[in-house]
Amino acid sequence: MKINTKTRIQLKIQSGLFVVLFVAFIGILAWFSTQYKFSIDLTANQSNSLSEASLRLLSNINKLVKITAFVSPINEQKEVFDKLFKRYAENQPFIEYQSINPDLAPDLLREFNIQRDGEIVIEVNGRSENVLQVSESTITNTIARLLRQGDSWVVFLQGHGERNPFGEANHDLQLFASRLSQKGFHIEGLNLIATTNIPDNTDVLVIADAAADLLEGELKLINQYVTQGGNLLWLTEPGENIRLESLAEILEIEFLPGIIVDPSTQLLGLDRVDFALAADYPHHAITTAIDSITLYPKAQGIDFLGEQSDWQAESLIVTHDRTWNETGEMAGQITQGDNPGEQAGPLTIGLSLTRSLQKEDGELFTQRVVVTGDADFLSNQYLGNGSNLPLGLNMLNWLSHDDNLIAISPRKAIDSQLELTPTLQLSIAAFFLFLLPALLLGSGIRIWLVRRKR
Repeated sequence: MKINTKTRIQLKIQSGLFVVLFVAFIGILAWFSTQYKFSIDLTANQSNSLSEASLRLLSNINKLVKITAFVSPINEQKEVFDKLFKRYAENQPFIEYQSINPDLAPDLLREFNIQRDGEIVIEVNGRSENVLQVSESTITNTIARLLRQGDSWVVFLQGHGERNPFGEANHDLQLFASRLSQKGFHIEGLNLIATTNIPDNTDVLVIADAAADLLEGELKLINQYVTQGGNLLWLTEPGENIRLESLAEILEIEFLPGIIVDPSTQLLGLDRVDFALAADYPHHAITTAIDSITLYPKAQGIDFLGEQSDWQAESLIVTHDRTWNETGEMAGQITQGDNPGEQAGPLTIGLSLTRSLQKEDGELFTQRVVVTGDADFLSNQYLGNGSNLPLGLNMLNWLSHDDNLIAISPRKAIDSQLELTPTLQLSIAAFFLFLLPALLLGSGIRIWLVRRKR
């Protein structure tokens, strides 16, 4: 092609037009990238995206969900949290995520009772829940619980001097009940004299330290509720359980005499030994996230007697081996084994019971019961000690079957390890250390010889 002035101008116009169109195309792509988000997870096990169970939950959210991570910039988990929670926010515009340095927000630490660096707070409709062990499963289940509209009814037995869920006295349970309400539970009191029945919509019946005798008809209603498969939280105190002896027979348990003595409480500055401590917990859905001490004033031990029964018993709260149940007077020099009926630790303070039952239509279901040898640990006075509150909340979540909301299995990396035989390792080493350098050297010599001949 003959190049002249006209063709040069045409080529310049074409080149300029191409540049303009190319820049415009890149600009349009950049604008679209700010308006629309599109990503593809090409990992073999989809490890960089949320599971289908989480996505189904997110698709049904129609109210604001706030996720706040109290994590310092030097915490190695900060990047992990940011990636995980941004996936939630990208898939649901109603989810807001923010990361806060706990050192710069002391007021929020007190407001949300933040105990450690890396704690997560999830808020929905004025209710909130703290998450200590962060995973997709725990986050999705926590959001699901907070979205619950009070459909789990927790009914507290009243009328016999029990701890009042609406009372503000030190021994009452108002603070605990209010936290349950924040988690979506519906709290009600139940006086069997007034109602003469336990409502059918009761998810969990709570008997919190009955201080007066129950009428025979009331005992019959409670025993019938448990016999038919009702879920129960029974908070007892030493000497009071005799009023519900028939209930203990149904559950096939007995209470040890006396009060548990724990000498180690003096190490924490307590000047009394009738406070029991628990620091190590058996593996159970209730205690899986509890990793600090819980405190039990004047507690009693529990023994399970039904080894051959339908009940499956598991210990939740166990004292250490230095404790014992003191059956003598709690005064002067207290020594283990100087009174009849005393047993050396470890002793069980909290017990879970489950059994499989069948409904009238043939459907199988699991009944759940929790019995504790202390009611004070959830009272207004002691609820803030250690992990007393998280343990109590976990008990109600488990009893109402909320631990089975959504099961999300952790994703393991596929082929994360490369295993080579000694022969293959030697072959690879020989190739990179000797053969490949020899090939490069030979190629260089050949090129040098060819150029030299020219």
